Amino acid sequence: MELLINILLKVEIYILLIIALNSLMLGKLNLWSIGNIVYFSVGAFITGYFSNTLSTSGFSLYFLFIIVPIIVSVISLLFFRISKILKDDFFLFFSIFIIELNFVFNNILAGPSGYSHIKRPELLNSDLSLLLLISFLLFLIIIWFSRFNKSRLNKVYSVIRNNQILAKSIGINISNKKLPIFIASSIISGIAGVLFAFYSYGADPTVFSTNEIIILFTLIIFSGVDSIKGSIIAGFVYVFLSFFLNSVLSDTMQIIAPKISQIIFGSLLILVPFVLPKGIFGKRNI
Repeated sequence: MELLINILLKVEIYILLIIALNSLMLGKLNLWSIGNIVYFSVGAFITGYFSNTLSTSGFSLYFLFIIVPIIVSVISLLFFRISKILKDDFFLFFSIFIIELNFVFNNILAGPSGYSHIKRPELLNSDLSLLLLISFLLFLIIIWFSRFNKSRLNKVYSVIRNNQILAKSIGINISNKKLPIFIASSIISGIAGVLFAFYSYGADPTVFSTNEIIILFTLIIFSGVDSIKGSIIAGFVYVFLSFFLNSVLSDTMQIIAPKISQIIFGSLLILVPFVLPKGIFGKRNI
C-alpha cells in the first residue's frame, strides 16, 4: 500500500508539470517551452534551501506556496520578453541555454548531490496526506481547464495559436493574451517542484535536465497535445515506465538500463507522428 501511494504521488506531481506544458504553453500558444523545467527546478531548490539552510520547519514551510509562485512568475516574465524577440527555434535554443545555466547554478548553490533531508510542513508528514493535497489541487486544475476549454476565450487562443497575423487583424492583443499563459504555466510548474521536493525529501540537479523535459514532451506527443486525458496518461506512462526499468533492469543490466529508456522514448518520438498524428487523445495533428 505504501509503495502504491508513493508511486501515485510521483504520478500526480508529473501530471501537474505536464499539464503546465501540454494544456498551457503547447496547447494554447503552440510553444515547445522546454524551459519550463527551470520553474520545476526552482520550486524544488528553493524548498531545499529554506528547509536545510535556514532550518525552517513546521507550518512556516507553507509560505513556500506563496514565495515560489512569485519567483517563478518573475522568471516567466523574462521568458515572455525573450519569446517576443526570439521566435520559434531561436526561443528553443534560448530555453536550452537557460536550462544548462540553471543546472550550473544549482550545482553551485547545493553541490552536485543537491539537497537532501528536506522537511515537510505540519499536517503533510505522511505520504497519504501529501497525496490528498495534490489530488485536491489536481482536481481543481482539471475542473478549471474543462470549463476554460468550453469558453469563448479558448477560441481566441485558438486563433492566436493558428494564425497570429489574423489575430492582430481582428484586434486581438497577442501579448496581453500570452502573458497570463506564461505566468500560469510557471506557477503550476513551480508548485509541482515544491511538491516534488516534499515527496522525495530532496532536490537532485540531474532530475531537472534537458533530457527529462524532452522525454516529457515525447510523451505529450504520444498521449495527445492540448488534452487533459493525454496529460494524465503521459504522467502515468513516464512514472511507471521509469519504475519498471529501474526496478526490473537495475539488478541485471544496471549500466544499460538508462540507455534502454532513451531508446524507448526516442522510438516514440520518431514513430508516433507517423502512426498517431494526433496522439492517443490529441485534438489536432502534431
